[in-house]
Amino acid sequence: SEQSKQEYKEYLEPLKKLRKKGSKGTTIFMIICCVIGGLAGFFGAMLGDKLSLSGLEPFPVPDGFGFLYFIALFVFYLVTTVLHTIIHEGGHLVFGLLSGYEFLSFRVMSFTIVKKDGKLAVKKFKLLGTLGQCLMYPPEWKEGENYPYLAYNLGGGIFNIIFSILAIPLFFTGSSLLGWMAGIFIFTGAIFAISNLIPMTVGIPNDGKNALDCKRSPVAQKAFYLQLKLNADLSDGTRLSDLPLDIIQIEKQETSEKSGLVVGLRLYEIYWYMEHGMDAEAKALLTEMEAKREHMALAFVNSFDLLRMYFLLLEETPVERLAAYYNVLKVVFQQNADLSVLFVKYAYYRLLTDEEREMIEWLSLTNKKGKLPKKLPKVKKPITAESIYEQIQKSAAAYPVVGEAQLYLELTERVKDSIISTACDTQEA
Repeated sequence: SEQSKQEYKEYLEPLKKLRKKGSKGTTIFMIICCVIGGLAGFFGAMLGDKLSLSGLEPFPVPDGFGFLYFIALFVFYLVTTVLHTIIHEGGHLVFGLLSGYEFLSFRVMSFTIVKKDGKLAVKKFKLLGTLGQCLMYPPEWKEGENYPYLAYNLGGGIFNIIFSILAIPLFFTGSSLLGWMAGIFIFTGAIFAISNLIPMTVGIPNDGKNALDCKRSPVAQKAFYLQLKLNADLSDGTRLSDLPLDIIQIEKQETSEKSGLVVGLRLYEIYWYMEHGMDAEAKALLTEMEAKREHMALAFVNSFDLLRMYFLLLEETPVERLAAYYNVLKVVFQQNADLSVLFVKYAYYRLLTDEEREMIEWLSLTNKKGKLPKKLPKVKKPITAESIYEQIQKSAAAYPVVGEAQLYLELTERVKDSIISTACDTQEA
């Protein structure tokens, strides 16, 4: 009905507005990449002119091999991206070890090496928005002293620069293929270094942004330490609910509340309440954090919106409001291995009827003029609550942070139990 479309629009507009502001970091990142590409082209052209004047052709491509060169260089670019991811995370590892940290896990794409009970184990795990990640056991926090955050945060970008500089001599070997490959390696390294060392937020705060937040605020430094400590404890199998709340909580300070490090800790606090069954406290803190989303990275905005949708699904909520959240989280819902998404997705398919989900699909496809499509797009393989439940079990088994996986499994079971409880109440009535 027209009323439903109007209510849906009113719920959707503020959620969409947050996404527009969150795209600024991505725009800045794209501009930086274009500037680097432009500079590389400019200096490459200058080099080419000088070599041409000397009677040399810079990086000549043999006749008839142009297309093969293009394919080979494209493949090498993909390989280079993986190489620089390894180099970047290796930089975090080396500078972390030099700063007193201890190895916990090392991930490139989905390939993950985890330290468990003093032994190394290989797992397959991928985190949305990241090519890799190196996590470590942090040195102990000492009140009144600066925490060793700088080298660990910036070590990745520094390693990208070092290895790119080491590749410069290959640029001048006289080999055309090696010259092109060296140029791609150096260019990719520059992208990695600049996009990580210049403070910015592209979906999530980068290394430079975290380091800057720590420099500006001792509260952010402590939040950085607590996040690493929590991750280490949960990776070792400790449940979030087994930890005292004062370890997770951190003092509220206006200047530090915009830091992704502090926001991430608030997210842990909400989950702590949820694992203890303290939904009223969890929703109160969630409401408090929602009021600050304007200054948050998109990843955190999505995390808080997922939690809000979870609570709305447990309550009697108008489908128009659920449709608004479904619209902005539809892309996030495509993630099939992220437990923080899957338990909400399970609630969506488990708690709503087919008719309610169909109405949500219709509303989410409403265009700017308020018109609906003639028909819903065909679904190749229908999604069911049972298939999501199986995926949650599979993902939890591979999840390197054991305590966190247990949290999501418990929240999933609560949804399942609520259905059984409701069915029993209905039968008794």
